[in-house]
Amino acid sequence: MHDWDDYRIFLAIFKAGGLKNAARSLGMHHSSCARRLNSLETQLGVRLFDRLPGGYSATDAGEKLARSMQIIRDEFDGIERDLSGKDRSLEGPLKLSLTHGFALHLLMPHIHGFIERFPGINLELNMTYKFTDLASREADVAIRLADDPPLSLTGPRVGAVNWCAYAHPDHLDTHDLINAPQECHWIGWGQAAKHLSWPGKRQFPDIPVRGVFASEVLQLSAAEQKVGIASLPCYLADGRSDLERVPGVKPEPHEWIWILSHRDMAKNARVAALTDHLAGALTELAPRLEGRVAGSD
Repeated sequence: MHDWDDYRIFLAIFKAGGLKNAARSLGMHHSSCARRLNSLETQLGVRLFDRLPGGYSATDAGEKLARSMQIIRDEFDGIERDLSGKDRSLEGPLKLSLTHGFALHLLMPHIHGFIERFPGINLELNMTYKFTDLASREADVAIRLADDPPLSLTGPRVGAVNWCAYAHPDHLDTHDLINAPQECHWIGWGQAAKHLSWPGKRQFPDIPVRGVFASEVLQLSAAEQKVGIASLPCYLADGRSDLERVPGVKPEPHEWIWILSHRDMAKNARVAALTDHLAGALTELAPRLEGRVAGSD
C-alpha cells in the first residue's frame, strides 16, 4: 500500500513544475520531496517525471496519474469541506489569506480585535498576492481584489480600493512633469501594456516607466525614497509625510474588495465570524480605502 503523502508530494511537484517550489508550498525540504518521489516511482515501477534543467516535466504516466489523483483529491477536499462547513464551534484553526498591504498597513488592528474577541480561534495569516485555492483549504477565508469571483466562492463585496499617483515632495519640487517629462519617471510594475490604466498616467503619458517593483509595498518604499512617481492605493499613501498626491490627479476606483470563502465552508461558525468581522472593519475603513481622508483632496 502506498502512502497518500507520497501522492500529495507528487501532485505538488506536478502543479509547481519543479521540486523546490513544490517543497516550499508543502513546508518541506526539497531533498525530502525528492526522496519521497523516488520511492513512489520505485514502488510503481514507472518514471513519473523527466528531470530537466528547467524543471520537472511529467511523463505520459505522470500525466495520467495526476489526472486520477486530482479526481481523488477533489473528492477528499469535498468531503472535508462538507464536514468542516457544518462545524458550529468557535474554537479551532482558521486560515486567512490577504495581501501584504492589507495585512501590514490596514487591517492589523482589526485582526487583533478579532483575536481578542474569539480567543478560542487560532488564526493563521497568509500574506500573498496569489489566489489561494479555497477548494483545497489553502485558506478558509480570503480577501481578494477582483471584478467577478468564481461561482464556487461566496462572500460580501465590501467596497472598492481607490488609487492615485504619489511622489515624494522633493521629487515633485525638482522635476517638471509637464515641460520635461523625460527627466521624470514612473516606478514600473512590470506590466507595460497596463501602464495607461494607472491613475495619473493618462495625464502624463510622456513620462517613461522604469524598473519593476511588483507590489504596492515595494512601490510605497521606492516612492518614499524619491525613486519616482508611484501608482498606489489611497489607504496606503494618504497621510504619509514623505508622500503627496501628484497635482491634478484624482483618486480612481481600481479594484473591488471581496471577503470570500468556498460555498461549502460559508456556514462554518469560525468562517462566518471572521467574514462578519472583516466586513464591518472594511466598511468602517471606506473613507481611507476611497481616498476621502482629511486633507487628501
